Amino acid sequence: MTLIPVHRGHRERLYRLLLGFTLLLLASFALPPQFYWLGPACYSVISILVTRLLAKKGSRHIWRERLYQMLGWVALISLWFWILTPVQWHYTGIPLIWSWIVLVGWSVIRLVKQLSSERQVSAMVLMGAAAGYLLLGITAGLVMNALYTVEPNGFELMHLTSQSITSNHHNLLDSHERFAQINYFAFVCLTTVGFGGIKPILPAARMVSVATSIVGPLYLTLMMGVLISRFSSNSNSNSNSNSNSKNF
Repeated sequence: MTLIPVHRGHRERLYRLLLGFTLLLLASFALPPQFYWLGPACYSVISILVTRLLAKKGSRHIWRERLYQMLGWVALISLWFWILTPVQWHYTGIPLIWSWIVLVGWSVIRLVKQLSSERQVSAMVLMGAAAGYLLLGITAGLVMNALYTVEPNGFELMHLTSQSITSNHHNLLDSHERFAQINYFAFVCLTTVGFGGIKPILPAARMVSVATSIVGPLYLTLMMGVLISRFSSNSNSNSNSNSNSKNF
């Protein structure tokens, strides 16, 4: 059985929504604490959009597609379980860490394949490429935040000690400042800027930071290769069609 792709217009709307919600999520980190609920809400919508956008209808591997969509729901449930439990429950972040790493890693691979199959570089392709890059950054921020609850001394934050966090906040919806700082650090790692304001201290935090610094340039390299190859093929096809019309 051949793969039946999602309708182009529907896919373009999903790309727009995915890019819009990732940008809204980034903007929520700069808002006052009373708007912190926007962050978890955007993460929830993004997990659903990703599985809808990149699911392959009509695939002969039905079990794989069901597993992929089930993984999206597991990531969503683990997110809210982690958010609503007390900060002192350190190990509630472990399901979130692994479910989001697997979901987004699998999704980015599918996204690169899907964008590479497009015939031309369009606004939809550019939106999808940008959304994929931002998705890596916000996922790295979420994983680092969950890791910080598992190992409270994993990162040395700016003007914010781990003791004040674990003692003054009942759950993660009350720790807006820390959540924003670690997401900021995730994008510093992703873009390999390296400002140095936040430092990973423990081995797990260091490995996640290094992995994020590797994944960011790797994704850009893959996307640049896809966009350049599509643009080159479009230019060649246009030049061939022009020469054929002149000869005719």
